[in-house]
Amino acid sequence: LLYHLNNKKINKIFKEFINYLDNNSEKKIKIGAAISGGPDSLALAFLTKCYSLINKLDTKFFIVDHKLRKNSSKEAKSVKLLLKKFDIDCKILKWQGKKPRSNIQGIARNNRYNLLKKACKKNNINHLLIGHHVDDLYENFFIRLLRGSGLRGLSSFGEVIKEEKNNISILRPLINFEKKDLIYISKNVFKFFIEDPSN
Repeated sequence: LLYHLNNKKINKIFKEFINYLDNNSEKKIKIGAAISGGPDSLALAFLTKCYSLINKLDTKFFIVDHKLRKNSSKEAKSVKLLLKKFDIDCKILKWQGKKPRSNIQGIARNNRYNLLKKACKKNNINHLLIGHHVDDLYENFFIRLLRGSGLRGLSSFGEVIKEEKNNISILRPLINFEKKDLIYISKNVFKFFIEDPSN
């Protein structure tokens, strides 16, 4: 994996990724990363693994299977198998129980974060990395604007979220990158990614 850092564009992104983590976390921390088959989170998997190898960190990778789409379990397993070839070992977290009929995305998001936080607590992880990028930030801004959010609601998406109760900080180290940059990494490193129709 580290070989890909010889690519000038990927190396530049990686340096910015390191800079973000160095400014928003303690040294020698235990990291967890939320992964899916999308290009943004596969890029996150690559960057996080490289960071972990260089800094000799014990890092855990989690895939959440919401079981909302027919092929979600199959996709989660295929992403796990793909990443295993790159020595990135993922644990699949499954959302069990009855699924909602309305506000599906909002409830799914809450359940996703609950599963991830629980997994972090179990593994003594205090920094969880999420693959949101700048395009998500713009999209989220307009969604919240249409819903009538105040200034606080509109500006909070890019911040580091610290949860004292769970002793977890949620970090978004890709928040300054465009999706096209993350697609570039996924295509070059993994030559693979999944387009989620519900995203």
